[in-house]
Amino acid sequence: MRECSLHFDFSNAEGKLDLNKAEALMEMALKLGIHTFNTYWDQEVYPEKEAEDQEFADQIHALAVRKGMKLSSYHFVGSVLDEEDPEQKRVRHYMQKSLDIYSVLDPGVFVVHPGTFSDGGFKKNKIVHQASLEKWGAEETHRRVVENLRWFGQRAAEKGIRLAVENIYGGRFYSQIDELIALVEEVNLENVGFCLDVGHANVDGVDIPAAIQRMGKKLYEVHLHDNNGKKDQHLPIGFGTVNWIEVIEALKAIDYPGTATFEFFRWPMPDYEQGLTRAVEMWRTLEFVQENGYFTTNWN
Repeated sequence: MRECSLHFDFSNAEGKLDLNKAEALMEMALKLGIHTFNTYWDQEVYPEKEAEDQEFADQIHALAVRKGMKLSSYHFVGSVLDEEDPEQKRVRHYMQKSLDIYSVLDPGVFVVHPGTFSDGGFKKNKIVHQASLEKWGAEETHRRVVENLRWFGQRAAEKGIRLAVENIYGGRFYSQIDELIALVEEVNLENVGFCLDVGHANVDGVDIPAAIQRMGKKLYEVHLHDNNGKKDQHLPIGFGTVNWIEVIEALKAIDYPGTATFEFFRWPMPDYEQGLTRAVEMWRTLEFVQENGYFTTNWN
């Protein structure tokens, strides 16, 4: 069965690193037979707490080594375009800084939201995107995004890291699969590919198996969570409308070599560990069904 990876937030209520929480989460994963995880740190688009960020990377790396865990991917939350900086120095400075700090975690992949512009962050993507269009126009805005991602990809390659640009949803910049594929093709680097977020794709009505086929060998990461097809609910697998058997079949058809990264944040029961256990069991059951079919001979 495919290796699973869990998305973890290691911060406390004040946004500070909580090593006790981190250790407990890793131990929970290990009990489930899971040895890889995905994480992020410092949700500021332009982070200024460099010493704190470096401390996070160093301490989580040391803890992961001690526990026998490995980072499957790191989620970059920074900007890919600054409409107030014609030379894009600020964006590229933080791209480089993130690579320098978080490469100690040895992530195979940096996941990137290609529609995060300036200080807007995720919640203001549409607003800042519109400001960029009004200032530069669609063609020039796109050209600058391509150049920044190419610059980022080249620096990432120097550290042995791949970039995976993620589909968002709801009309945000590069949220559509066609746009995302065209973007990666134009960046045209071996180490720049895709992160397919299945939940986001479901909200946008994407043909998910077809998208997986189109991304092919450039699919570096998949984020797995469910929803009702209307809201980005990040539900456990099986609690929404995604056809997971088709997703598993499509991943198998392209020989996807990466992890199945779970990104669910809501649970049908109050106990986190129990909910996580059931969710992972559900995924493994679906993998078994896809491989072996349903056993119904004893059905009356």
